[in-house]
Amino acid sequence: VAHVAPSSNSGDTAPRILFKEKGIVPGKDYEVLYSGKHDNSIMGVVNKDYDAAPIASSVLERMADRGMFKRDDVRIVYESAPFPRTAFGIAHDLNPELQAKIKEAFLSFDFLKSGLAKEFKDTKGFKELSYKAAWSDIIVIQRESGISYTQDGLAKLKGD
Repeated sequence: VAHVAPSSNSGDTAPRILFKEKGIVPGKDYEVLYSGKHDNSIMGVVNKDYDAAPIASSVLERMADRGMFKRDDVRIVYESAPFPRTAFGIAHDLNPELQAKIKEAFLSFDFLKSGLAKEFKDTKGFKELSYKAAWSDIIVIQRESGISYTQDGLAKLKGD
């Protein structure tokens, strides 16, 4: 089974945590091979180089939309709750007036007339969200995998 890379949430970390809830242990119940990219994992399944691959569904959709494979070339056997896509955050201790200006810039951005709309066809624009709610699954996955997004935790990830 092609995982993407050890640093990939949807292509490695999430399946290692979420599959256990389904009684499947990566590395024990199947051999983990790293493809390096979501695209490689997807095309490896399409070309029958891999039996399966945990990947980001948004990458699968974009590749299918571009005609890189036919949708019936792959079968989705498990899908987690959606993970938030790329997000922009504002530091909690930033000047409140500057926070408001940054927030307004994103929320008033004409997304549909930008190049971003072509890449993210199912997105109408930026929206405000609570990281605690929107990222709750990600937080659980990272906590279960022992990753801590503190200065010390990040230093360990970098090998400092």
